[in-house]
Amino acid sequence: MLQEMRYIENELLPMLRERAPAFEENAKKQLRQWNGEKGICSLLLHVTDLPEAERLPVYDDYEIHYDPEKMFVNEFRAALSTALADGDGVPSVRANVGCAALCTLYGGLKQSFFHDKMPWLLKHLSPEEVREITLDSLEESEEFKTGLEQMRFMKKMLEGTGVQVFPMDLQGPIDMAHRFMGDEFFYSLYDDPELVFKALEMSLTAEIYGMEKCLEIIAPEEYVCHYNGLVLPADKPLKVSEDTSTLLSAEHLETFMRPYTERLLEHFGGGYIHYCGNNQHLLEMMPTFQRSIGLNFGNPERHDPALVLKNLAGVGKCYYGSFPGLSAAGQAKLARQEDGRYNSFVVAETGRKDQERVLEEFREAVQ
Repeated sequence: MLQEMRYIENELLPMLRERAPAFEENAKKQLRQWNGEKGICSLLLHVTDLPEAERLPVYDDYEIHYDPEKMFVNEFRAALSTALADGDGVPSVRANVGCAALCTLYGGLKQSFFHDKMPWLLKHLSPEEVREITLDSLEESEEFKTGLEQMRFMKKMLEGTGVQVFPMDLQGPIDMAHRFMGDEFFYSLYDDPELVFKALEMSLTAEIYGMEKCLEIIAPEEYVCHYNGLVLPADKPLKVSEDTSTLLSAEHLETFMRPYTERLLEHFGGGYIHYCGNNQHLLEMMPTFQRSIGLNFGNPERHDPALVLKNLAGVGKCYYGSFPGLSAAGQAKLARQEDGRYNSFVVAETGRKDQERVLEEFREAVQ
């Protein structure tokens, strides 16, 4: 056993068990906001300079994949920033196995691991391999099995603490098809659309299988956690990444992206959509997804917060995240609708000495 695991078990976990009822109240508050209750605006606060976290080491991106305790320590250390803050977040951890882990369910694909960055697929499937693969040939890879075991380990360790386990990274069907095919994906959009559709069917099948396995372990009753702070209703449990979609034309978004993302959301009941980068066509599509309940940007600096919040409010959807240059209080004011509803889950980072000021300013803005 790692030395720091004794510190976690003997000192930190008992402390979190005492705070667990507060996390449950935070979850209920977030669910009330998702349900459109008036006067509710959740602040997902992260405190960055905690002595409890500083006592824990940080393991690199290579070694955590071969040691469940090291994976747990890294994730737990990050979760403390929410667990020991006084905001409305619910701390959570995940098996951080890489955004292509679900791709390894087909074709014998394997991710490469690195000390200084997240795992990545360096080898892809050839067009011939994509054509020959049958959807029912899906098989659990060692990488995927390891991720499931890490989730089980984390859940057992955190029992009674209120710290939740959330699903492995879920890329949207477009992103997964891109990973299956590599850059051949972009040529095939024009030269061989049927090949793209086949890769998208593989993506959807792997995503449904992988998420169902994750949810079996999580066994949610009312909510599913995401990214150390956010809570989603159990009947709308997904975060869907659409990063590759930012590189597509409006026509290709409608032809390839929309139907498969809609099918994924429909299968699980719904969730929110995330993407990095910027694409005006994609942004304009976001409010139109029937099963999506929210939006998150990886590059919020590329977007106008007032415009984004206004467009989402018009269709009853929420934004989750922060905007550069906009305080937590300022974002809350922008998110307030005429009927008293707030359509943003505000994320903020602060040091311990500034936490009370941020909280007070936020409360005043909401009141």
